[in-house]
Amino acid sequence: MLNIILTNLENRFDVFNDILATVDDNDFHKKLDVPKNKSIAEHLWCVIGARQSFARAIQAGEWQGFECSLDTEAGPAAYKAALDKATAIFHRTVRDLDTWSDDREALLAQLYEHEVMHEGQLIRQVYGLGLSMPATSTWA
Repeated sequence: MLNIILTNLENRFDVFNDILATVDDNDFHKKLDVPKNKSIAEHLWCVIGARQSFARAIQAGEWQGFECSLDTEAGPAAYKAALDKATAIFHRTVRDLDTWSDDREALLAQLYEHEVMHEGQLIRQVYGLGLSMPATSTWA
């Protein structure tokens, strides 16, 4: 099961990179006129922070709290750099683990659930802005 979750996470990572690559500066911080809507930037900020936070948690074997290193007002290039860095931190954490415990696997599953939730929200956002989802998104 562990390898399935890791493979599925990699697919989500690709989707977020592809979304970021196709969105221009004008749409990046734009919100839809619906209650509690978040911009693409706000969703990606949460994804970046989650990758950073879950990497720390998986390494420690328990939740360590949420933190995101990125300023929410940054532009797409800064988000791309932060997304790449958070992904690299996650990969390094997984690669360097000696053993997987049930607690670590549960944290990994929670990260996967978080990524899937944000992908669904981004599908709504991207389509609401009149844009197209990348082909890598199997849910769109």
